[in-house]
Amino acid sequence: MLVLTILVLLSLCGLKLAERFWHIRKYDAMGETDASEPEGTEPKGPAEPGEAESKETEAFDPDAARHIDFEALKARNEDVVAWILIPGTVINYPVLWKAHDNEYYLHRDIDRREGSYEGVFLDGDSAPDFSSRQNLFYGHHMKNKTMFTAICDFKDERFFREHRRVYLYTPEHTYVLRPMACLYTSATAEKRRVEFADQIEFDAYVDEMTKGCSFREIPNGGVAQLFSFVTCSYEFQDARTILYCYEVDADGNPVTGEEWESRHPVRGAAPHEK
Repeated sequence: MLVLTILVLLSLCGLKLAERFWHIRKYDAMGETDASEPEGTEPKGPAEPGEAESKETEAFDPDAARHIDFEALKARNEDVVAWILIPGTVINYPVLWKAHDNEYYLHRDIDRREGSYEGVFLDGDSAPDFSSRQNLFYGHHMKNKTMFTAICDFKDERFFREHRRVYLYTPEHTYVLRPMACLYTSATAEKRRVEFADQIEFDAYVDEMTKGCSFREIPNGGVAQLFSFVTCSYEFQDARTILYCYEVDADGNPVTGEEWESRHPVRGAAPHEK
């Protein structure tokens, strides 16, 4: 009887592992890239110290050209609004969104399975077209190092400087993001602000939210938006780690308020340029 019980338990464990592998493979299939290095292009090594930032963007970037099958993702769940990739980490997941509801996908995955912690989701008060001043993303801190666990690695300055790009894909646009700061903090309502009266108020908010990071890199002209990636942290009770990023253009320059407004004209006047 004991042997039979052990065999049944082993079978159930095998089924759970197979199910998990299947879900991971389905993610991989929908997030495959169709991009490749142009024929005859020599692989480029890391930039030399002191080399201009724009040099980095001259090389072909297969991650920026990646194809995401949003048609298949939307057929699977119409709440999919984007896909996130952070090269050099396991973060490579669809992003879900439910209006004004941050509880639903806290315990569900892309297939709406209850009790699952395999969902990355956009704050329900952030605009699903990413036109909000701050776009907040949440993912669980998992013991198996999946989901948003790697966000905490950005608190290490060396890791921060070695991982300089985050990709956010939507059906209409690919956002190339640059990490600006990472720190642990308390989970207060102020961290979730998504709209601001003007650029001056927003600039003050960016400064306040990131000042706890000793190696933060705020561009001289400020930024038009924040893309903020949040996960649980354990420095104290109810702590959070937040990775703050901003969008850059094809030349590696911060996207301006004018560019932001032209992409979302229905939002009204562009934030003033500094």
